[in-house]
Amino acid sequence: MSLIIAQSRLSAAETHCRVRFDIIQRGWIPTDAEEEQSFDLIVDMGAKSDKREFQTIQVKSWKTLKTCSRPVGGIEKVSEGGKERNTYWYYDQCIDWIATVKPDNNVIYWNRDVYQKKEAGILKKTSPVKFPINKDVFAYKKPSPIEQTNSSLSTLMMEAA
Repeated sequence: MSLIIAQSRLSAAETHCRVRFDIIQRGWIPTDAEEEQSFDLIVDMGAKSDKREFQTIQVKSWKTLKTCSRPVGGIEKVSEGGKERNTYWYYDQCIDWIATVKPDNNVIYWNRDVYQKKEAGILKKTSPVKFPINKDVFAYKKPSPIEQTNSSLSTLMMEAA
């Protein structure tokens, strides 16, 4: 007996993993959001002005790229004969980024100021925005500058020169 998995689930998982890995390569640690959140990932961007800053990311596949939770004009029922599912714009939910993976496997991002409420075709033609790189990532510990001291050794070295 074989396991049946919908292709859309596989492509969504692959896109999510590629975006997650790209964020890790940029020096950040993404955390998956719980089901039914308006975003897929949240990233701790560190402390700025004594406050933690977090960025939210909605991951979309290239084929189903959109800036709202449901297709515009599409009617999706909660159950047979039930009410229509709620639709919301990611912009109105203050989602910081929309990320996707292009067919060439490059991960691209648009921030909230850029993606706004654009249709998929327009968004695909909009220049992506570079997701920040964490410049405070070091191999073991943060290097500290070496300070010159007036120790007897350094004085001796200076006298010998």
